[in-house]
Amino acid sequence: MPTARTDLELGTSTLLSKRGMQGSMRPSILSLAAVAFVFILGGVGTVALQGGQESPPAAAEVAAPTARISQTPISQTPADSNLVYFGNGCFWERQWAYFNVETDPAGPFARAAADFTSYVGYAGGQNPPDDGSAVCYHTGDDRDYAHLGAAEAVQITLDDGKRSEQLAALAHDFFASFTGPSGSRARPDPMDRGPPYRSFVGLAGGMSSADFAIVEKENTFGMSLKHGLGGDADEFNTVFIYDTAAFPYYKGEVFHQNHCNFFTSEGMPYPNSYTVDLYDELKANGRYAPTGCPEQPWTHSPCATSPSGR
Repeated sequence: MPTARTDLELGTSTLLSKRGMQGSMRPSILSLAAVAFVFILGGVGTVALQGGQESPPAAAEVAAPTARISQTPISQTPADSNLVYFGNGCFWERQWAYFNVETDPAGPFARAAADFTSYVGYAGGQNPPDDGSAVCYHTGDDRDYAHLGAAEAVQITLDDGKRSEQLAALAHDFFASFTGPSGSRARPDPMDRGPPYRSFVGLAGGMSSADFAIVEKENTFGMSLKHGLGGDADEFNTVFIYDTAAFPYYKGEVFHQNHCNFFTSEGMPYPNSYTVDLYDELKANGRYAPTGCPEQPWTHSPCATSPSGR
């Protein structure tokens, strides 16, 4: 994988891999005496000492970040069953894959290019702060999707009357994108590792949804399907199933949409009609609008002539 790709997706590893507790963990003699006194009275069984905050894990690590999932449901209203999302590695490559599923004239969507709905974003983590903040790409603060235990995702809208066939087509593409023998399947971009790139599917109702049977049927490669709890680890040959009501999707920044990939994948270099023309059209009509997260001032160059550009 070229350096440009690594620097963008994994360049924050220095920030994210620094663990270690800050401040002193040693209590004073007085506090120890107080703890002993309370313990004797039977009032407290365990005393927790806090010595600072732990930094989130590196994107390249397989261990899950410290989960900070809300104790109450994130969404109190039923999820739209026509909204589904998928994640397995870099969302640039997967958006392109689902764009092709949607625009295949012989497929169940058969949509015009300008009508596709596969947008990159984030899912599977904690809600952002209650101050109107969005879920953002590596900002290093409370909006950071990795800090929130979320992962890169692509959301797609299904059509009434065709949802079963459309979901089956998406799930088929999803499972077929993994590589390796049955029961030992790896994501298509092995350089992106860690919880932000884990594999998952989001359905209204999760594994309790009737739609889960459609996803399960397309899993012909012996992959493990697990109930997603949010902030899950990056497990080999494993797909987490999320309830979209509990773990909603958050749309990604404008600059991430219709993006080039930085490594060889099917269809690369992506055509200018996708990375430039369609991108410009969707920005102009408001379908790609700022989310409140920082936008990267990258040069909007054709993928075919500048693989390190858009």
